[in-house]
Amino acid sequence: MYFNLGNMVLEISQNIDLSLIAILVSSVTATILASLVIITWKSIHENTRATYSQLLRGFQEDLTTRLNKNSVLKTTEDCERYANDYLNTVDEIAFLDINGKIPQGIAKYLERFFAYGLNIIDWFDHLVGEDFLKTAKTNWPNYFLYCEKHKIAINPEDKLPKIMLDYNKLQDYESL
Repeated sequence: MYFNLGNMVLEISQNIDLSLIAILVSSVTATILASLVIITWKSIHENTRATYSQLLRGFQEDLTTRLNKNSVLKTTEDCERYANDYLNTVDEIAFLDINGKIPQGIAKYLERFFAYGLNIIDWFDHLVGEDFLKTAKTNWPNYFLYCEKHKIAINPEDKLPKIMLDYNKLQDYESL
């Protein structure tokens, strides 16, 4: 029985051209390789989606947490730290976007937070004086570049915490 099977394989292999065997082996190999590439691409695509989702969630949580801290502002120092921390965060996001380290959609989604930052800059500018804007552009250059590039403007509906709006009164009270 094994002898007959061996003879049959030998007879078939003599009738098949060597180039046809090479084509069959190459085709099977190419099909397997293409399948593996597609499976790998799908896996990478899903992992990238998950990473972007986590990144967006992290940025949004960080900015929202900073915004929620406005209820615990008690001193002028608290107000200034709140403003600095907020602007540092949006400057970091702008840096990542400008340098292509995050997908454009993420920063675009967070634009409302960038507009709020302009209110903070305006507050700082009125608080410290005209030369603060120059200092701010030095401290948060990516933020300003991003806002300019995407034509982000102050949203009149965004309101700073009341304590920040009453900063001068708070400062007078602290100096007593």
